[in-house]
Amino acid sequence: MAFKFQVRGISKQEAQKLYKKYCKLLKRKSDKPIEIVCGLFLELIYLHFDNNKEKLYRLFFPVIMANFIEKGSIHSVTEEFREEKNLYSWSYTYRILNKLDEDTGLEISRIYRKIMFKILKKIGFKDKGYCVAVDITARPFYGNKNLFMVKGGKKKAGTNYHVHYLTASIIEEGVRFNLLCLPISSLCSLTRKFNSLVSEIRKMISIKLLFLDRGFGNKKYSGILKVLKHKFIMPITRNHKLKELELSIKEQSILGNDEYGVVMTDYIFSEDRPKEYQVNVKLIILHNKVGIFFFITNIYNLSMKDAYDLCEVYRYRFGIETNYRVDNIFSPFTCSIKATLRYLLMQISLIVQDLWTFVNFFSHAEKKRQPREKYKRGYSIIDIVRARIKDLGYVWRPVITAVMFKRKIEKIV
Repeated sequence: MAFKFQVRGISKQEAQKLYKKYCKLLKRKSDKPIEIVCGLFLELIYLHFDNNKEKLYRLFFPVIMANFIEKGSIHSVTEEFREEKNLYSWSYTYRILNKLDEDTGLEISRIYRKIMFKILKKIGFKDKGYCVAVDITARPFYGNKNLFMVKGGKKKAGTNYHVHYLTASIIEEGVRFNLLCLPISSLCSLTRKFNSLVSEIRKMISIKLLFLDRGFGNKKYSGILKVLKHKFIMPITRNHKLKELELSIKEQSILGNDEYGVVMTDYIFSEDRPKEYQVNVKLIILHNKVGIFFFITNIYNLSMKDAYDLCEVYRYRFGIETNYRVDNIFSPFTCSIKATLRYLLMQISLIVQDLWTFVNFFSHAEKKRQPREKYKRGYSIIDIVRARIKDLGYVWRPVITAVMFKRKIEKIV
């Protein structure tokens, strides 16, 4: 009889039991956080499906392990560990995994993060409000460009076609957790996905400020964030008016090496249309020795110093790019043309990255777990901004590097 996945999901009571169980384990066996968080992830898979645990382990072991070995893939893991772990053949494993629903990986990651954040809060995670970055990440695709999951884009790694994901993550040291990752197919509405993503992540943590790329700097996304009542800052692409404004600023102002200039004015999208179609934002123009930069935000009543700090803190958005580089360390290789398998591997690689972040959070001394929290006094947006650009007096570094973590997990799993 052919193997079939029997999805049963995880009830609130089961999630609560897992939370209590792993909270106790982390307190008792504080010297073994890696084994414990890996156990949590495997137990989630066993609960999500109502199949035999041994069969599930044999199917998901290659998926998980592919993230930890060099140039790993499901094929290479099954070839290397088939006898040792009594695995199925790689062809059978692919055939069965392709039967999964496209949302399976997303559902498992949602439940995992829900439990993970509850455990984090129990062991000292302080949710005073965070800077969160939202971005689109693209994974190169070299196969049939007409597939539903494939979209065109900028040339990267020798191809113009990619599998796109909308991702969100915290960009503060010590807690750079991925919050959500939604696949973007060729026919889906990106604005609707963006709306869903922001609505969902604010249930996990308190979002004080959203950092967005210039690709989101338009009327559509500004309107969505206005409805959701979330504060944001993002650069805006220069149009002919902004280019003229840039030239006039250069002609009229001369700055010294340590000087800067800030100009704030109202900016209206669709100003040539009726008022009901317009969206108003605040335009901040920062002029320093490097050049002139244009940002838009929906934070009003800013002083010149606050506006400068707000622009200055935007450079920390690189935290999401750092997450992408770390995720590339864990990401497995695949040449599958099935969206189900690609989406599953993407979600698993982000969960693995969160495991690494979780272990580093737990391994740090309590005072250095969240180094910025002591500066967040009033929990206002400006407090969060100022805390982010404070000098800590030391350089925050992970206790366990990504490579060290990979090697330890390879032995445990």
